[in-house]
Amino acid sequence: MSATRRPPTPISPSRRRLLASLGALGLGAATAGCATPKAAADDAVTLGFQWWGPDDRNLATAKALRIFESRHPKVEVETSFTGYDAYFQRLATQVAAGSGPDVLQMDYYQMRSYADYGLLANLDGPEFSALSLDQVPATYVNANRLGGKLYAVPTGLTTQALFVDPTLWRKAGVGLPKKGWTWDDLLDDVGPALKRAVPGRSPLTDFGGYSECFNVWLAQRGKSIYKADASVGFTTADLAGFWELTSRLRDKGIFTPPHITASYDGSIESSPLVRKISTAEFKLTSSVTPYFEAYGEVAAVPFPTVSSGAPLGLTAGAGMMCVQQRCPHKREVALLLDFLLNDPQAGRALGVVRGLPPNRPNLNRLAPGFSKGDRMVYDYVEEFEKDFAPSPLPPPGSDEDKLEFEGVYQDVIFGKRSVRAAAAHMMEKYTTTVPQG
Repeated sequence: MSATRRPPTPISPSRRRLLASLGALGLGAATAGCATPKAAADDAVTLGFQWWGPDDRNLATAKALRIFESRHPKVEVETSFTGYDAYFQRLATQVAAGSGPDVLQMDYYQMRSYADYGLLANLDGPEFSALSLDQVPATYVNANRLGGKLYAVPTGLTTQALFVDPTLWRKAGVGLPKKGWTWDDLLDDVGPALKRAVPGRSPLTDFGGYSECFNVWLAQRGKSIYKADASVGFTTADLAGFWELTSRLRDKGIFTPPHITASYDGSIESSPLVRKISTAEFKLTSSVTPYFEAYGEVAAVPFPTVSSGAPLGLTAGAGMMCVQQRCPHKREVALLLDFLLNDPQAGRALGVVRGLPPNRPNLNRLAPGFSKGDRMVYDYVEEFEKDFAPSPLPPPGSDEDKLEFEGVYQDVIFGKRSVRAAAAHMMEKYTTTVPQG
């Protein structure tokens, strides 16, 4: 798979203004766009389709769209794609002006903003009756609902994992941990064994600065960072408990030292595992291909948990494809989305450029030809999918919470804040983002 976790990048004041403009202009823009008349049934229709991504995603999508257009000669799809940051700068400007694509790729941290401002169509509506979701696991479909309404279709399946060097973990005598291994196992047995067997490396890359990992830890306890109503779903004591655990792992030398942790920006180039400084690190399963290419074989294992019978804390993640509410050709868009999601030829053309295909028959047809890395992820998802916990969509501003979380954690690891002071500060930030929390 080519989809990787985007490196954390500060949000510029201009980007904040663009996102804020959705609140000021979003509803008016959505209403103004609806004045566009629908084409008659016999007329040609042009659909705008916009996404971000690397070259392989762009080429595979173009190939699939050519097949779609050959089957629907009166529907033309105009495409546009760019990098992530430029994509949302442009999209915010477009929708605030009442323009933009009919079909658009959406980000987990942005979708609630666009839906709340009335800019996204409800895909449960009658115009989308041609869109079938019968072959997609309900876990992935329901992750894209807000207030009971479906605002996106999943485009690729992903979840969280620890990517480990299987050779080194076997050398240490710990093997590949199975479901039910615990944080105490990591602290008392697995971590020390790796330190002895591979003295030149830290057992794990420190993941205490990733709010995604905190959310896994919370999900193991039946909680989440945000609730379904977008309010805060945890307490200051919860966050302090998480950072006390990561501090113990760091103090015991199981985590990377602070200067190495701070140098990791989420990119494959700065990865301590790839740089052979650690033997394992947290990642989304959709990033497997860059690891196989830059490092060699890795294996995915579930997070340690509270006890052998406790929830794993893994959550269902999926790429998102949305439709603008102002789109005048929703029935044709339904045909396009159904094709991209369900058609076997589309499945072959798209492969795994957006993660594992969410359509289960397509996924199973492709699996025998998967690369070693994709096959490993396929087996991992197959094994643990039934254990995935719900992951409510975060509120507007949550992308800034995510960046603040990383910055505050760096203060902790460098001794600038105590764990409890840092947790209190971060809770204040969360409740500022979500006043009702």
